[in-house]
Amino acid sequence: MDKIFEVIRASRKALLSLVENLTTEQMNKIPTGFSNNLAWQIGHLVVSQQVLCYKLSNNDFVIDPSLIDKYRNGSKPESFISSEEIAQIKEYLLSTIDQLEQDLAEQKFNNYTPYTISTYKGYRLEKIEDAIKFIVSHDGLHYGCSLMMKKFV
Repeated sequence: MDKIFEVIRASRKALLSLVENLTTEQMNKIPTGFSNNLAWQIGHLVVSQQVLCYKLSNNDFVIDPSLIDKYRNGSKPESFISSEEIAQIKEYLLSTIDQLEQDLAEQKFNNYTPYTISTYKGYRLEKIEDAIKFIVSHDGLHYGCSLMMKKFV
């Protein structure tokens, strides 16, 4: 699992680098043809990891729970995302992975509820390791979307 965590961190650092010089307005801009923005992309990665790992294992979230509905699967930005919230979700992008790795070592995910994800039709997560492996693909998918979005902001 060490290599998987390495890949997740590398991908998330690349995303942070991609947006590091953007203004709050640029992070909030929804380009034509898209239903969300760069700030939402980052928040969505954080929230998806929390839901797929912590919620499905009956553990408490390690992020502000008010972010869950704002960035969950199927959501879209409903209002301007403040610079403070953007800074917080950027910080969560890496800190939640550090916490996940620690919690995995402490075996906090033994009570995992299997879940069929919507991203890849019929793909089922049976245990925490499946969820962590899925995060690699999911993060890559949203990094690609973010690369495209940045061209239009």
